[in-house]
Amino acid sequence: ILQVAPETPTPEHVELFNNTENSDFYFVTHDAPHSDALKYCPNTTWVDTRNVLAALVPRRYDYYAFVDYDYNLKPQRELDALAQILEDLEEFEPAVLTYYPGRGLITPYAADTKYFNQFDHSIIPFTHCGLKIVHHSLMKWFFPMETRFGGGVDACHMFNILEIPFLKNIVCSHKMLYDNSVTDLETPHNVDGGYSKYLMDELWKWMRPAFKKQALIDIHASNEQQKIDSLFLKEVFINIFKNKSISPSKSPSDIDYYDESRLEKAFSLSHERFANNHLGVDTNLPRTRDQESTKAIHSVLSSVSSKEMLTKEDPWPSIVAKVNKAIPERTRR
Repeated sequence: ILQVAPETPTPEHVELFNNTENSDFYFVTHDAPHSDALKYCPNTTWVDTRNVLAALVPRRYDYYAFVDYDYNLKPQRELDALAQILEDLEEFEPAVLTYYPGRGLITPYAADTKYFNQFDHSIIPFTHCGLKIVHHSLMKWFFPMETRFGGGVDACHMFNILEIPFLKNIVCSHKMLYDNSVTDLETPHNVDGGYSKYLMDELWKWMRPAFKKQALIDIHASNEQQKIDSLFLKEVFINIFKNKSISPSKSPSDIDYYDESRLEKAFSLSHERFANNHLGVDTNLPRTRDQESTKAIHSVLSSVSSKEMLTKEDPWPSIVAKVNKAIPERTRR
C-alpha cells in the first residue's frame, strides 16, 4: 500500500495494511518530514510524489496499491478492506483493481445506486486515480506518471488513457465503496478548473497521434473540436462499457500484462511517451551528467534553427530524439 500524506499517513490505513502477512505500508510526506516516511518531498505536485513512491518501494510485490490519505474505505460485505482487496485480486488477477466511488466523488456513478447494486464487479473506464491497485508487470507502463503538462488531473487522465489496452482486465469491485473526507481547495484543479481542463486537452492532443483507436472516438464526434476534447474521450469509453454491461475477464496468476503486441494494438510505441518503458520504474538514473554528455547536448541544442521552432507541430519530440541519440542510454530522460 502506497500513500502520499501531508505530514502523517492515515492511522486507519496504517493499522489495516502495515506489516501484515499479505501487505506492507509505505508513504511519503510533502508538508513536513516524518521519521518513517520513504522520503520528504516539499514543493512537489501530487504526481511527483506518486512517482517517488513508485520508484522507492524497497521490495518487490505482486501488486502496488496507491491509496489517497483522505479516502474512507467502506467494505460492503463481511470482509474488512484488506481481505476484500485480496479476495478480488485472487479472483481476477486484474491489470488494475479499483473500487466503486461513493457519494461526494465527482462522478455520475457515485449516485447511481441501480448500477452499483446490479453487479459485484464491472468495468468503469476513467475512474479516479486516487485508488489504483496495479499489477507488478504494468508498473513500468504507468510510471512514472506524466508531469510535462503540470502533473495534476492531466496526469490522472493520462493514467486512464494508458488503461485502454487492458480495459477487460480493469476491474471495479462493487464489494467496497470509497469516498474522500477532505477536499483540498488549494489544489490547482480546484483553484482553476478551466486551466486544468486546458492541460488535459493539451495532453490528449499530444497523445492522440499515437492512439490507434481514433476512429472509435471520431465516429461519435459531432464536430472536430470533440475529437481533441479530453472529456469527450472519457465520455465515449464510459458509454460503451456502461451501455453494454461488459464484465471483466479473469486472468491466470502468472499473467504478464506487459505484452508489446497487445500494447501496439492501441498505441504506437514509437511515441516519445514510451521511449523509456524498458528502463523500469526504479531505474537509478544519475542526477548529474558527465562532461561528454553535456557537450553533446549543447551541440544538438545549438544546432536547432529558428525555422525548426516556427511550426504548428510540437518541435521538441524530434529534438529530444536527437539528444537521446547523441548521449549514453544511462543518462537519457
